[in-house]
Amino acid sequence: MDRRKTLDFWARLLFGFNILAWVLLPFIFLIFHRAQPEFESVFDRFYKLHLRTEWDMQYIYYLMYIVVFGILISLSGLLLGVFRGRRKNDHKKALIITGIISLILLGVSMMIL
Repeated sequence: MDRRKTLDFWARLLFGFNILAWVLLPFIFLIFHRAQPEFESVFDRFYKLHLRTEWDMQYIYYLMYIVVFGILISLSGLLLGVFRGRRKNDHKKALIITGIISLILLGVSMMIL
């Protein structure tokens, strides 16, 4: 039984954290894709194109900043969800997914450095 008539400030904040987490996720994947080395294909060999064979450190630093920001959003939203999100319509899956992906990519970027 849901006794809430309207969403309070904390429920809106939790919803905002979810939206921010879903918006942040494509940026994390895009920066990771831009940072990784380029792979050689048949066309690259044929046209003798020069490819970057090491990780782009500038993008790795961007990746670390955005991943730490994603971890902070995820942890603050999960902490808020523990105290305020007891209803089944309080969505927390995006925060969990963003947190897991952020932790994995933080580990990858730390190994690269």
